Amino acid sequence: MGEQILLNQDCQEPPYNPKQGYRRRAGSYRFAEPSSPIPAQVEDVKDIREFFGKYKDVYVPYAGTDKHTSHSLQAFLNSLLELSPTHGACADKIQKLCFGGKVDFVRRLDPVYNLEGDPEVSAAEKLRFYEFVKKLKAFDSSGQEINLRRLAKNNYWSLAGDGNYFIELQRSVVAGMPQFSAIIRKNEHCLYLATDTGQQRWLAVSPIWREDYILRYPPQYVPLYPLWAREADGFERTMIHVKNGEKWWYGRPATIGALLDKYYEFQASDYKSKQTAAAFIGQVFIEVEDTDPQYDMGDESAMQDGYDSLAEQFEQNHTNRAERPQTVVLSTRPFGSKQAFVFQFSPNTNENWYKVTQEVAETNIIKAHGVSRRIMGMDVAAGLNTNAYLEEFEILSATTFRDIQETISEPINNIILAEAALHFGQQDMLEYSLQFNSPFSEMIKERKDAAKNNNNGGGSGPVQPGEPEVPA
Repeated sequence: MGEQILLNQDCQEPPYNPKQGYRRRAGSYRFAEPSSPIPAQVEDVKDIREFFGKYKDVYVPYAGTDKHTSHSLQAFLNSLLELSPTHGACADKIQKLCFGGKVDFVRRLDPVYNLEGDPEVSAAEKLRFYEFVKKLKAFDSSGQEINLRRLAKNNYWSLAGDGNYFIELQRSVVAGMPQFSAIIRKNEHCLYLATDTGQQRWLAVSPIWREDYILRYPPQYVPLYPLWAREADGFERTMIHVKNGEKWWYGRPATIGALLDKYYEFQASDYKSKQTAAAFIGQVFIEVEDTDPQYDMGDESAMQDGYDSLAEQFEQNHTNRAERPQTVVLSTRPFGSKQAFVFQFSPNTNENWYKVTQEVAETNIIKAHGVSRRIMGMDVAAGLNTNAYLEEFEILSATTFRDIQETISEPINNIILAEAALHFGQQDMLEYSLQFNSPFSEMIKERKDAAKNNNNGGGSGPVQPGEPEVPA
């Protein structure tokens, strides 16, 4: 089993620090080799490293190898939905446009093939299907009962965060009455067991992945669908896992290509807020002659002060990594050196630099989501009150949005509702499905009807959004 966790995932080597290794090379100079800040952000803390070090043959981390885990990548990706304004806004907009409208009851359609048939469902059929859907109970991760539209929204949000979502299904018969539930499980609560290739996969569920906690409160083990496991209390359970991409265990968000742009948005905002609030950058560097000829300002003195190196001492005192950064950097030269040296640092106040780099980051994030600045409601020519917005929306509805809706709706229709129909003994309900819609669906339908009426009876063209309808 140990060999199975040779994951081909995303952990990188520890970040290279250009401050280290060059300072002692006399007579030579090399340009700094700046490293990506991302590996440092997703490096596992000591508790996580120790946990997966001890249980590496039991649980599979979100990312890493058998030697270096990077499970923290999952939390980092999810946090970007809050830390990156554009990323969060795009996900929120797509969620509303894909799942914000009323849910339709339609005749079951093949998710891949376009088969001929009448998709219309009569009012009587809709009522029977509605009564069936009400029997199914859905819950969010906190245990609160929700409807299936909210279930779809939550699943999309999880998929946009780290590229996965998990739904646990439970079925039972109590006092002769069948019961069926769908429960959202938080992504960070679910870990795969390290099974070999070809073996049935199982997921362990725990709110806290720490050794002392799981020893006191053992995780729950749930098989991956389609296998069901019967508990001692008579409940049967299985887990649906939907992931984005072709990774072996866990998915990655579709917007992973804009990872650096998302992180840049956070860094830029963090820099400006800290500089404004605390002026965290050292403003003045003063170097004076030292009185002690034995004094050596280097790694040795830094270690005596509790730091690993001089670079770390400087970083923890005079940069934004410090809790209370100092704005004046005072240093000494060896005894007998030249006069004092004073240098003033200035923060980056180049407005155009911030503007351009922010626009580049926004554009990359929006492209990664597969939408446009116009759909996002940004200031572009021919905005919301024209045909351009709705025409572009119709194109996205047939491409990007439809793909997202199908990714979320297929497990609901083809697994959750199908298993519930079999459990309740209502196989006739297998004929129907849910169809998630945009809140603009009715507006588009009205536009098409108006255009059809104008073509049949004359008129000057379709009514524009926000314009009064003029009688003929």
